[in-house]
Amino acid sequence: MHIVVEYTEEAKTPFPKNFFQTVAERTLEACRFLFLEGKEIRLNVISVSAEKIQELNTKYRGKESVTDILSFGEYADRNALKQAEEDEIFLGEIFFCPTFIKDAATEDAVTFEREMVYIFSHGVLHLVGFDHEEEMFTLQEKVTDAFPLEK
Repeated sequence: MHIVVEYTEEAKTPFPKNFFQTVAERTLEACRFLFLEGKEIRLNVISVSAEKIQELNTKYRGKESVTDILSFGEYADRNALKQAEEDEIFLGEIFFCPTFIKDAATEDAVTFEREMVYIFSHGVLHLVGFDHEEEMFTLQEKVTDAFPLEK
């Protein structure tokens, strides 16, 4: 599996593109989805302001509040993803709000990097069909706890 992350920084973050690339790779590797082997996996990642993420949250989820991350997947669920026959798979888009995530890190008494890994991994897991089940949170913790180990 080869993962390609397209990164757009509308709101400033201290994290380079390869940070998101690494977290996405480790998250998808942790899933152990054999059906993705040999495929090119693509996703778009966009850092946005609190105002922009609130606008998206209101428009697409009906919640008029700022949030940490929003994932817009191309596949309805894991089964639909598993049925994809293309060699190149576009998983979808992830929008995240660095200021919200930084504030959450402070509140949780963890580093901004740790919180970003945890939240971004969560967004990637949504793109591949997880929806707040125990396995999702276990995978997030596994990826987060292994960071920033060298590959």
